[in-house]
Amino acid sequence: MSAAADRALASGGARPPLRFSAPQRALPVGAILGVVGVIVAAGVGVLGLDRLPVSFCYFKQLSGLPCASCGSTRAAALLWALDPAGAFLMNPLAAVTAAVLVAWGAADLALLPLRRALRLSVAPPLRSPLRWAALIALAANWVYLIAVGR
Repeated sequence: MSAAADRALASGGARPPLRFSAPQRALPVGAILGVVGVIVAAGVGVLGLDRLPVSFCYFKQLSGLPCASCGSTRAAALLWALDPAGAFLMNPLAAVTAAVLVAWGAADLALLPLRRALRLSVAPPLRSPLRWAALIALAANWVYLIAVGR
């Protein structure tokens, strides 16, 4: 916890709604997900899985509409090719999620020698608005994918 947050709590102030910490011996989830993400992006980029002549998306095959994650494989290939702008245009939510995972993984890797891992605590009053924001982001991403014809 930061010194300002410590002072606020000591003086009877409220706990911050979002709080980062780095507890000892915590599982480095960000580093694990980051390594998995790099392996997936490498597999997609090296094997050319973004250029297969068939689609494995049953939702799109049945409805004719893109699913909410449509373009994520191609976004991963673009990220592997170091084209974040292209990845964002392919699937904004997938690209932003990848950027968050990279930052989280880098923080966990930096904390690894100290046997610590990054944690985010969300105060109960902020949990519901964050869930709604995530649902709205997912819906907005899906509308974008439909609009651009993924």
